Amino acid sequence: MKFKALTLGILMVGAGASQAATVKEVFNANMLGTNQRYFESVAGIPRESNGNDHLFLVQSCPITATIGGGKVSALRMELANGCEADLQSFIGEYAPKAGQPITPGAFGRGQRYTASCLTECGNAVDPSAYALWVAPRAAGGLEVLMEMVLAGGKAADAADQWEAHMKKAAGNDYVINTKFNCETRFDDVAEAAFKDVPVNAITIGYGLPTERCR
Repeated sequence: MKFKALTLGILMVGAGASQAATVKEVFNANMLGTNQRYFESVAGIPRESNGNDHLFLVQSCPITATIGGGKVSALRMELANGCEADLQSFIGEYAPKAGQPITPGAFGRGQRYTASCLTECGNAVDPSAYALWVAPRAAGGLEVLMEMVLAGGKAADAADQWEAHMKKAAGNDYVINTKFNCETRFDDVAEAAFKDVPVNAITIGYGLPTERCR
């Protein structure tokens, strides 16, 4: 579920977005499990599609719906000024408080950490790190995937800490081949490094895809 982030200029145009729908109506737990026809009756016509992933603009905010077998299984939202995700409808009391920045630390501990790349990544696309949190059974066991783009600031600093620790403990090839995506022994290091890093996008649903090792 990886569409290239839309520029602010495109977002402000909002062409093709539903004018009636609001972000709260579309990025909402009630939309999970609905059929594609109903979802589009609320969200409008998708701006683009890539396999099962369909990108919509709702109040100029990018929301991607994963639709398989005719039903919505996950929703992803890019976060920015004016595009804030309210997670209360999905996970109730386990959601970060209103107005609180969404960070991995806002969900407590126990997340699973992965990354698309940490070293020798090339220049085509900024790499991202991901924190996967699974809600308790009382909240339906929903999966929450937080995405942090490693383009500078706190996110890049956290990635550097994580990378340096793993290189020292497991070697350079371990990091280059993203072996950390296939085991959890360095998740505690990532958890400490990323706990206060603002999230760039958030995905909620079931069976969310995770990064693999090479």
